[in-house]
Amino acid sequence: MKILVISDSLRSLPAAVEALDSSGHELAYVDGLVPFRELAARGNTDIASADAIVMGRVMETDAGALSLARKARVIALHTSGTDNIDLEAAAERGIAVTNVRGVNAEQCAEFSIGLMIAITRQIRKGDIEIRAGRWAHAVGGSMDLYGATFGMVGLGQIGRAAARRAHAFGMKILCHTRTPDPDFGDRLGIGFVSLDEVMERSDVVSVYASLNPTTRGMIGAGQIARMKPSAFFVNIARGELVDEAALARALKDRRIAGAALDVFEQEPLTESPLFALENTVLTPHLAGLTHGAMSDAAVTAVRNALAVLDGRPALNPMNSPQRTTNGAPA
Repeated sequence: MKILVISDSLRSLPAAVEALDSSGHELAYVDGLVPFRELAARGNTDIASADAIVMGRVMETDAGALSLARKARVIALHTSGTDNIDLEAAAERGIAVTNVRGVNAEQCAEFSIGLMIAITRQIRKGDIEIRAGRWAHAVGGSMDLYGATFGMVGLGQIGRAAARRAHAFGMKILCHTRTPDPDFGDRLGIGFVSLDEVMERSDVVSVYASLNPTTRGMIGAGQIARMKPSAFFVNIARGELVDEAALARALKDRRIAGAALDVFEQEPLTESPLFALENTVLTPHLAGLTHGAMSDAAVTAVRNALAVLDGRPALNPMNSPQRTTNGAPA
């Protein structure tokens, strides 16, 4: 059987390459993040002939695009998000969709805490000042994290890892989630409250929610307006969860103290009013991109693909394919 790899990074990860090379399947590679339709327009025949597709990011995978993958039994993502793939349409075609949920949870949590420290302790501003030749003690007056309130939006695996770190910092924790876990909350002293309460009471609001139709745009101008003028906002989850324009206006008008963002509504971000604001720290979707996490994610994606091709359960199934057009096992 044929495995098609559409990725701009997997070939540089030896463990994933070894897993593919030792699989015994025919392999085909496409460098970069090229949408299915563009590949087909270029005359690439691998989409139509592939039994499995391993992708570095979700790209243009609506029902029309999925119809081009005429033989595919599995699309194995080496990312966590599946918000841009039509899971139902894939299932109807008999295509299993898998992801690498939780593989980089610890790394993403570390990064979110790092962004929190960077923005609350004025690290970026201090760096700018000292590079300009100014020994600027006026940059001081940053926020104490010990005893501050850490407000969480979402409590998945990344959120839990972040909560453990915030607790170790001596922070009070509030959380808004659809699925409260009283036992976990009791261990860390987490208060489960409404989204409005998280926004109103927190000194730092940090977002960990997954993106789906019910969460898209969940933090809009009204929610941001509830934040304290001294509060900070951190997002490593998905940019589409937040009204970015409303956040930029609040930052520009100093209605909140600052924001640290690793994700944006449009990526790559090449132009934004956020660029002109000193009370921001901006990074290009780096949270899960450590060497170890990238390797583990790619290997997990390959194992998911091989499991489906071998008729075994996937490690991280995201839909329930029917035995229909492409013949994947139910």
